[in-house]
Amino acid sequence: MLKSLLVSGVALSALVSSALAADLPTHKGPPPAPTVAPAFSWTGFYGGINGGYADPTAKLSVAPGSGWNAPDPDWSANANGPGVAALGTRNIGLHGFIGGAQAGYNYQINNIVLGVEADADYMHLHGSYATPVYDGITSGTYWASGSATLDSLFTLRARAGFAFDRLLVFVTGGLAITDEKYSQSINYLNYSAPPPPVTLPPTGSTGGANAGSASTTEVTGVVGGGLEYAFDNHWSLKGEYLYVPLKSQSFTSTYIDTSSNSWTIQHHESLSALNVFRAGLNYRF
Repeated sequence: MLKSLLVSGVALSALVSSALAADLPTHKGPPPAPTVAPAFSWTGFYGGINGGYADPTAKLSVAPGSGWNAPDPDWSANANGPGVAALGTRNIGLHGFIGGAQAGYNYQINNIVLGVEADADYMHLHGSYATPVYDGITSGTYWASGSATLDSLFTLRARAGFAFDRLLVFVTGGLAITDEKYSQSINYLNYSAPPPPVTLPPTGSTGGANAGSASTTEVTGVVGGGLEYAFDNHWSLKGEYLYVPLKSQSFTSTYIDTSSNSWTIQHHESLSALNVFRAGLNYRF
């Protein structure tokens, strides 16, 4: 009997202890918060390389000065040939590769990205022409040649864009500097001066030419736009277009013939806008 009472008492005590333990508050901490990757930001310095294509055209033309009779039969087209004016009027394509490096800084405010970028590119876009030899209307022969070159492009530009996380759509504008050169030669071989009118400069057996060149370092504007995509937290790829308007330049050449007469020509070059299409690779620090 006593033994049964003891067993019942122990069982009752265990049940009461379990019930009380279930009612007590637990001391476990809250579950760990999920890990969230930090938001991507375009803010910071960067540098990189670029390469692409540019396609300006040099338009050469000439105008007669002293020595040329108006209208001179050999200045304009005639039965023997196209004339000196036509040989001095040419379009020279300077299409080719452009490549270099850039550096800049971006600052992101919400989805707006503001920045500045400077770049230096080597171009050496070069073109030339040479004509056949044509007979003068009364005596002698004439022909022409010329060339044009753009050596380099430097820009300093502001950038403003809208970020779709790792994709940046931007516009850009600022200053550009280019080096431009061109030359032209109108050549003659006219052994002796015929009776007037003289339509080509008398040169003797050595020949002669109205020849010269001009060069300039031009400061102009630049505008453009593009896309840039960051494929990780440091590296990004971009594609952009730049429009660079270019100015004209001129020079005057003089040839003194065997009779000590001056023959002058005004040479003029106008360059179409420089259209630059290029891709770039940037590293953000």
